[in-house]
Amino acid sequence: MAFVGPITLVRRVLRRLGGVGWTRAAGSLAFTSLLGLVPLATVAFAFVAQFPVFQDFLRVLEIFLLRYTLPEMASTVVQTYVVGLAQQAASLKGVWILFVIVTAALVVDSVETEINEIWRITKRRPIIRRVILYTIGVTAGPALLGGAIMLIRWIITETVSPLSLAKGVQTELLHIVTFVLTVVGFTLLYVIAPARPVKWRHGFIGGLLAAAAFEITRAGFTWYVANSPTYEILYGALAAVPIFMLWVFVFWMIVLAGAAVTASIAESE
Repeated sequence: MAFVGPITLVRRVLRRLGGVGWTRAAGSLAFTSLLGLVPLATVAFAFVAQFPVFQDFLRVLEIFLLRYTLPEMASTVVQTYVVGLAQQAASLKGVWILFVIVTAALVVDSVETEINEIWRITKRRPIIRRVILYTIGVTAGPALLGGAIMLIRWIITETVSPLSLAKGVQTELLHIVTFVLTVVGFTLLYVIAPARPVKWRHGFIGGLLAAAAFEITRAGFTWYVANSPTYEILYGALAAVPIFMLWVFVFWMIVLAGAAVTASIAESE
C-alpha cells in the first residue's frame, strides 16, 4: 500500500464527502433510519419468534446496542418506544409482515447507495444478489450478531474468571472488548457495503478511525447532555426525542466519514 500523507488523505476525504454532500447524506440516512428502526427491529423479533433458539442472541444484541452505542437518554427512547412497538408488530402476518420486511430492506439499500456514492460506484449489484443479501441481513443478521457477541463474552468470562482480576481491570477489559467489537462492525460495513472488492486492511483502517471517532463523540455527547439543561428546558419530558434524533444524525456523519477514509486509502493503490 502506497504511503499517503495525512494532509493529502484529509483532502481526499473532504473531497469525497463534499462530492456527496456530507451533511445532506447524513441527514437523509438519519431520516430513513428513524423511519426504518421499528421495521428493522420488527423483522428481527418476527424471525426470532419462528426460531426461539435465537431469542437469547437477540436479547444480547439489544442490551449491547442500548448500553454501548447510545447516550443514556437516547437509549431510553429506543427501549421504550422502538423495541416495545417492534415486539408488538412482530405478531403481524401475511402481507403486512412482507411490507415491514420491504421497509427494512429499503433502509439497508439507502446505506449501500450512499456508501457507493462515496466510492463513486455507478454500477450496483445485481438485483437478485441484493435481495438475498438484504433478506439475510434484516432477518438472521441481528440474531447472528447477538450470537457472536454472546460467544465472545463467554470466551472472555472463561478466560478472565480464573485470574481473579480487580473489578476496575475487568471494567477496562470490557471497554476494550466493546471498542474491538465496534471496530469489527465498522470494518465489516466498509468491506461488504460497497459494490466492489475492498481490501480488508483498507476497511480496517476506516473502521478503526470510525470506531475511535464514534467512542470519542459518544463520550462528548453524553457529557454535554448530562451537563447542559438546554434540551430539558426547551422540551421537558420529550427532551430524549430530539437528543436521539441528533445522535442518529451524528452517527451517520461518522459512518460516511469512515467510508470516505476507506475509499481514499484505496484510491492511492
